[in-house]
Amino acid sequence: MVPSQLIELGRQALTDVRIGVANGEPLVRCQLLASEFYEALKRALRAPELSPVERWAVMAAANQCLHAADASISPGTVVLELRAAVAMLQFNGTTSPRKTTSGPAGD
Repeated sequence: MVPSQLIELGRQALTDVRIGVANGEPLVRCQLLASEFYEALKRALRAPELSPVERWAVMAAANQCLHAADASISPGTVVLELRAAVAMLQFNGTTSPRKTTSGPAGD
């Protein structure tokens, strides 16, 4: 299981960015709010005790954060990317983090 403090840091970054977007903060400010979470993800990837599933989740979350750092996105998109990153960390290995319930059975 991904360390809970990493998930909590992601949730806090998501909350901070949501508040920044609601307050009309510029893109760079929103990205700065998310950067501590990204740095924590990079540190977690260096931890030898991560299982392959945990490593996959942390790498996927870090990749989402890289998308959030793109200079051509909107602050609202930063929120979407962070939400996806947190979802990747919460992935438990039994269902896809992007799977929806609206598709046909057996997808």
